[in-house]
Amino acid sequence: MLGFTLQLSATGIGQISIEANNIPIRDASGIDQVFDLPLESAGPGYGEMENDLLVTPLKDLQQNVVRGKVTDATTGQAMAGVNIQVKGTTLGTISDINGSFSLTVPDVNASLVFSFIGYVTQEVSSAGKIVVDVALVNEVTGLDEVVVVGYGTQRKANLTGAVDNVNSKTLEALKVNTMGQALQGQISNLNINIADGKPGRSADFNIRGITSINGGNPLVVIDGVMQSVESINNLAPQDVEDISVLKDAASSAIYGARAAYGVILITTKKAKQGEFSVEYTNNFGFSKATWLPDVYDNPEDYLEIQEYEFNGNIGQTYYTASQLEYPHLYAQDPSLPQAKVELIGGKSTLLLGGKVYNYYKEWFNKFTPKQNQHISIKGGSEKFQYYISGDYNYEEGALKFKPEKIKRYTLRSNLNYKINDHFSIYNNTSLLKRNESLPNTYLYNFCSNVWRFIECTNPMMPEYVEIDGKLVPTDIGFYREFLQNQSDINKEKNDILSTLGLDISFFNDDLKIHGDMTYQFYNTNSQRWWDNTGPYLSHSFNNRNIILPVYSDAGPAKVTRSMDNLKNTNINAYATYNKAFGKNNLTFLGGYTQEKYDYFYLYAEHQQPLTGIPQHSINLATGTYNASESDDRNSSRSTFFRLNYNYDQKYLLEINGCYNLSSKFIKENRGAVFASVSAGWRISEESFFEPLRCFVNNLKLRGSYGSLGNQNIGSYDYIPIMSVSQSSFLIDGSRVNYTSSPTPISSNFTWETSKTIDFGLDISILKGRLTGVFDIYQRNTNNMLAKFHSLPSVYGATVPKENIASLRNRGWEMSLNWNDRFTMVNNEFNYGIRLSLSDYKAVITDYYNPTNYLGDYYVGQNLGEIWGLTTLGYFLTDEEANTSPILNTNPYKSYLAAGCIKFDDRNNDKIISNGKNTLDDPGDYHIIGNSTPRYQYGITLYAGWKGFDINAFFRGVGKMDIYPGAESVNFWGSYNRKYQVMLDHVVQNRWTPENPNAYFPRPQGYLALSGRDLFVPQTKYLQNASFLRLKNLTIGYTIPQTVIKKIGANSFRLFLSGQNLFELTKLSKSLDPEGLQKDPDARAGSVGLGTSYPVQRVYSFGIELRF
Repeated sequence: MLGFTLQLSATGIGQISIEANNIPIRDASGIDQVFDLPLESAGPGYGEMENDLLVTPLKDLQQNVVRGKVTDATTGQAMAGVNIQVKGTTLGTISDINGSFSLTVPDVNASLVFSFIGYVTQEVSSAGKIVVDVALVNEVTGLDEVVVVGYGTQRKANLTGAVDNVNSKTLEALKVNTMGQALQGQISNLNINIADGKPGRSADFNIRGITSINGGNPLVVIDGVMQSVESINNLAPQDVEDISVLKDAASSAIYGARAAYGVILITTKKAKQGEFSVEYTNNFGFSKATWLPDVYDNPEDYLEIQEYEFNGNIGQTYYTASQLEYPHLYAQDPSLPQAKVELIGGKSTLLLGGKVYNYYKEWFNKFTPKQNQHISIKGGSEKFQYYISGDYNYEEGALKFKPEKIKRYTLRSNLNYKINDHFSIYNNTSLLKRNESLPNTYLYNFCSNVWRFIECTNPMMPEYVEIDGKLVPTDIGFYREFLQNQSDINKEKNDILSTLGLDISFFNDDLKIHGDMTYQFYNTNSQRWWDNTGPYLSHSFNNRNIILPVYSDAGPAKVTRSMDNLKNTNINAYATYNKAFGKNNLTFLGGYTQEKYDYFYLYAEHQQPLTGIPQHSINLATGTYNASESDDRNSSRSTFFRLNYNYDQKYLLEINGCYNLSSKFIKENRGAVFASVSAGWRISEESFFEPLRCFVNNLKLRGSYGSLGNQNIGSYDYIPIMSVSQSSFLIDGSRVNYTSSPTPISSNFTWETSKTIDFGLDISILKGRLTGVFDIYQRNTNNMLAKFHSLPSVYGATVPKENIASLRNRGWEMSLNWNDRFTMVNNEFNYGIRLSLSDYKAVITDYYNPTNYLGDYYVGQNLGEIWGLTTLGYFLTDEEANTSPILNTNPYKSYLAAGCIKFDDRNNDKIISNGKNTLDDPGDYHIIGNSTPRYQYGITLYAGWKGFDINAFFRGVGKMDIYPGAESVNFWGSYNRKYQVMLDHVVQNRWTPENPNAYFPRPQGYLALSGRDLFVPQTKYLQNASFLRLKNLTIGYTIPQTVIKKIGANSFRLFLSGQNLFELTKLSKSLDPEGLQKDPDARAGSVGLGTSYPVQRVYSFGIELRF
């Protein structure tokens, strides 16, 4: 302590004298005491800048000028080009070459935001300050980023397996309501398919393509708990913190038999110590179909084209002269009824129509609503942290009078309590409730959804016609009544999953012990009801659209109830030990896990419910009663380990192993060991790489090899089963119970195995601005279950499957990321580009098919092959059609004429056929395409400036072929079945003598059905299904904090978003490149490509509010 007198003189300040005694000058509070003494009279400000004392002129104080310096927190070096912005405004500047800056702030209480690429953004209050010095910390990204792996985490720099991840920032930017939509195209070779646009449709997941001819899904692990793929579809994207995808055997082997198809690791959000926030997001939107069938709407020639071309060219007639004449009469005199019925011989009726009804437009809304609401609260003290969220999602279908209504409610709670520095416990609980109200679209086996029914209806048929002074429903009218008033479906699903776990640490956290137990219970309840409707106008099955209606009934009415229960228990226990010895770093993990699965299903139906009363009680029916049930139980146990070693952060080694026991196999084959090894070399850490490190800051080579098992089979497939049935004949007045021969089981029934070798390269350039990951791999799947030899027909049982088939999958994948920021008009502009690209081919390497029959798998087959004929064009004359080789299965041989399809007779045997349909004798068939999606890619572009942000995501497939095939009515129209709705693109592009170069051939009904010219795959109608689609575009604006601080909010963002906004494709406009699957809900064989619920375009808006 000492007394002193300090005299300062500077331009603009004048002279100031300060006298003080016993003030600790090196103490910050002491300095404040010294300089606070004369300020009221003198007016200057002061501050400490490094080791100097800075006094600021009064005019600078009045203008709120803040000065300072920005340095690197690690090196202490000055940082040039750092963006400094006044929070909530457009005011800003950048630091100079010395790291210094000067900025005028509009408010003495303003906050400054410091940001620079590769560093953590900092926010500093300038209240009462004229000097603000900031040390920026390197952002934990790239090499230092921690990635979730099996039973733990690793630095990204030290990964040796094929692991890719995506974080919450990427997921939330898309503004979608399901995880399937959020993840599409984000991770290379994570292949996600959503079959169609039906509300509530779940996504299917696949990693690195086909793994087995018997199918299978990747393992899903959420917060350390193994779950089904369906669990992803029930997650709210806003609750997800991070997703890692384990692609190769090296990274997945620790999960053993459950991970044959890869692993998707999901970590949900948790709270941190010292934070508190409340977040609310809503999203209101509308959806519309990407395309609806273009019904040909000229009534005057609609029936004539059908009659004289599609019917006449196969020697058939449907319509009477009165029916063909009535549209012309109606056009001349609109006062006539749009449709009427005439009696023929006083017994049956004849329907006359004068108008074309587009039931796609009349039955379906152009736009349908959807919404999502999400709220979360998180906070944490030193002892207790919590994250609690709730989510509500609603989707509605397009059917005007009975739309699908899907409601999903989720509640999530993640709690952690720290008892002391070494011991903590946690609980993660999720609750799901899902309600579905649906139309009962199944009426006929042939027309098992609404879209299909409309396709099979003559659009000149109205919903109702007048008979004897009463309105009577026609076929389409009855179906509407059935959907609207005489049937419904209600489903409810409840799912609760709760995990209780503990973490213990010893020896300065070198040893960590973890244990958890999870219990899951879910049940579903489905109720269906449909009623008798009385007489209606219909058509015989073989001639559905002959307008000669007869009276009929809908069939037996019934009430059905089905319910299923699942109880799943999972236990994990493992320990992790970390130790460093000089430059040697060692981590060892060992543990145990077990799972018990218990599933029960019950179905009951009762026919003839009380008519006209919508109800779902089994008891309120009087007819035949039927019931059935099933029970499925299995369990598994595993012990596992992982050893990680690295020397000087340069040379990396990882060994994984897992011993599995599964109840799905016979006792002798229940146990199996699966292991892997991987290694990496960080070339960029070598001394010889030093000159390049300023440009390439990370370069790593890695390789791996490992094996995995597959238990994707039934719980009781290893047990011979004798089924019990009842005879169809009567003995002594009753049906006799009997048992069938037991299903034969192979004596070598065992695990399917896959072995994967992978080589990869990781690179980071320009201080992490550009990063890239590249992998090539080969996966061999052996011991696949397939049929072997044959059994005598008198044996009375099917051929057992044996572990005899093999498959090879080769592929590659890459992902590139570019992130940067710079100052534009005194404001930071940040932007980025992310690209993912992958490809694979799967080939059969072993399979029992001694004749190489093309209707089955064969050795050397590239999965997805399309065998077909070469189309030469059309016959130019009737004579050419009658003298040229023709398709041997075509039943219309006597109706061949000019305009019919001409095929290439490749083997010159004067007949168009598939020979013996073998690889050695395929006749005129050859490989014309492949339906495997090749070169799948995703492109994300994003940018932000002055509170505005934009995110655009494109997804595409570079190469894929499809052939429409039978029942693809939206493509073929009446070529499929002559009575089906005629489409404008078909009518306008059909062959006629005046239009000989048309896309479609001479009109003939049923030409696209089995054995006929358009049914067989051929080069002319093979479709190029490659595409590029703008999957998501989101534009947002964050309101300045100076505006929202009045409501106490930390941030307030508005956004507009769209999904599936446009696409570029050479595919026929009648097919959607992402809607090429058959309707998953339809009966087998009743629908073709493009006949399910249309893919939807979605337009939405919403807000994000954070306190």
